[in-house]
Amino acid sequence: MAVAAGDVNMEFGMKRVLASVQAVATLSKLYDGSPVSLTAISKESKLSTSYLEQIFKKLRTGDLVISQRGPGGGYSPRGEEITITDVITAVSKLPAHKTFVPILQALEGVRVSQLLRGDSPAL
Repeated sequence: MAVAAGDVNMEFGMKRVLASVQAVATLSKLYDGSPVSLTAISKESKLSTSYLEQIFKKLRTGDLVISQRGPGGGYSPRGEEITITDVITAVSKLPAHKTFVPILQALEGVRVSQLLRGDSPAL
């Protein structure tokens, strides 16, 4: 299968996008008002801490999570209504191509909280 030139520029591949969605879902699941450590997220998600560090750097830059340093530190979700589109755009450089617009629009209605509850998005 040939790779289009635009695909080479994607910063994170599909595997990392899926891991990023899983990481945000795990953070949301564990969040009880106190920051959640990467160690706790790693244990629950079965993703390595170093892999999560890469993901959370992008999530922090994308303004989806808040980090707190020091004892008792960790990450908190920026809000309760983080969408799959929010995660994808935070961790990826999508090619500027009209093909991706309808996909992102469809995923805009799917919230991470729905994944945690096992809800199917209404289409």
